[in-house]
Amino acid sequence: MKLAIISDPHGSFADLKAVLESVRRETEHILCLGDLYECHIGKKRRNERFRDVTDVVTYDPDYEALLTFPSLRGNQEERIDEVLVVSHPVKTRISLLPEQTTLDEALFLHGHQVKWNEDWEPLVEKGKYPLVFIGHSHIPGIYRKGRSIPWEIGTPFKLKKKRYVINVGAVIFDREWCLYDTDARTVTRMKA
Repeated sequence: MKLAIISDPHGSFADLKAVLESVRRETEHILCLGDLYECHIGKKRRNERFRDVTDVVTYDPDYEALLTFPSLRGNQEERIDEVLVVSHPVKTRISLLPEQTTLDEALFLHGHQVKWNEDWEPLVEKGKYPLVFIGHSHIPGIYRKGRSIPWEIGTPFKLKKKRYVINVGAVIFDREWCLYDTDARTVTRMKA
């Protein structure tokens, strides 16, 4: 199976639309690792509560119409869910998002749940899944034993029977995504 893994659209209609057009030329299977939305409330104000959706997030029906694929809960969704105290379609969508999911040997999560070093490289503890796919930092990369491995756009990277952390990059601004071929056991860094 070929799975398109996207992350961090942050409510950008143009960027998400371009990425989805690129993705659909490769596969119909899509998973978003979170941060579908951009929360307008910063971390310092997360104890406040809001009843007006527009104070918390930009609601765009055209953007919402693009969200036809499964997604995980990112840190933006966590904050929106925490501060927004009114019934709204965004709040309902967010309440249904899982924090992580798995597929065979792979674990998928947003990435705000892991530790990061000063260079924004993920420090993921060993676990039962040899492949860990993340987003969050907006910096695409493949990591093995904490070290970055060169990963060129458009060139499939063959995954050996080892442990890897794969940061798929960001939809917003960069329009990057990852194509994971479970049969060939490759990951390809893609750009719309």
